[in-house]
Amino acid sequence: MLNFGEWNGGIIFFSMLHLLIFLLAAPLLQGWIKKVKAFWQMRQGPSLFQPYRDLWKYMRKEEVVSEHASWIFLVTPSLVLGSTILAGCVVPGPWGWAPIHSMGSLFWLAASLGLARFFLALAGLDAGGTFGGMGSSREVFVAALVEPGFILSLVVLALMTETTSLMGISAALQGLSIFETPRILALFALFVIVIAELGRIPIDNPDTHLELTMIHEGMLLDYSGPSLGFLTWAEQLKQLLLLQLLAFLILPVNIQVMNSWSGGIPFGILLSHGILQIGFLALLGTFFATLESINVKVRLFRIPNVLAMGLAAAVLALLTLWITKGGI
Repeated sequence: MLNFGEWNGGIIFFSMLHLLIFLLAAPLLQGWIKKVKAFWQMRQGPSLFQPYRDLWKYMRKEEVVSEHASWIFLVTPSLVLGSTILAGCVVPGPWGWAPIHSMGSLFWLAASLGLARFFLALAGLDAGGTFGGMGSSREVFVAALVEPGFILSLVVLALMTETTSLMGISAALQGLSIFETPRILALFALFVIVIAELGRIPIDNPDTHLELTMIHEGMLLDYSGPSLGFLTWAEQLKQLLLLQLLAFLILPVNIQVMNSWSGGIPFGILLSHGILQIGFLALLGTFFATLESINVKVRLFRIPNVLAMGLAAAVLALLTLWITKGGI
């Protein structure tokens, strides 16, 4: 357990490096997913670095703000990006370490992402636009179906490993079989829920700007300039964090970067595990891009049918764990 009073120069350095890598890698993952989708559509597609160019373009543009907007609309982009960065503080990187890895970090993750969603939904309503309000209502509708299953699936893994620290869960999962039924069900629930959290097909289509079908994009229509850049960057960072969360739950590591710094772990082992995790993360991005290329978006009122699979799998994981262990 990490106490804030124990922080030293090395931990602060690696914490800043941890967040910087996540921030810089998030647009690259988005570019990779777009490249894979273009491959399946038999197109050349944009460059891997196009998301960086888009962010740079947004940062240089003039911002237009609705006359009906209040302070909520103005602070939301910075707050959403900041909340997503806070979530990045508890998600272990490819090296198996997170700046804040104390007990309860899984609830920190859920609270940080929930705070960002709450203010983004308010901002969609705040500008007074028709499509922004529609996007906000749909976002809250999806969130009510997603968040219980997201938290419950992580709680099942926490009960299996007897810790609520994401870093501790990753370390303890190495000693458990990948074929344990509660673990398989919890991971399946997370797969379904991550699709909804990222606004991917079949729940939403991130590439469309058809107002009658969009969910997340509808809340961004009133934003422009640097504010739109912050929100786009936050969405890319959230995508990286959730895929990284899946990566270390499926392929857990227990290599602590601080031990490597002090000479406890050879740098070569740290590097090899990092490359393995990064490759698996790219594989997950390829999987989701392929899944998105061979499916179509479902109708809005059929979304509960899809998300019910994730929630049901999380409930079954909890019941199976209770039955196999004779209690929780």
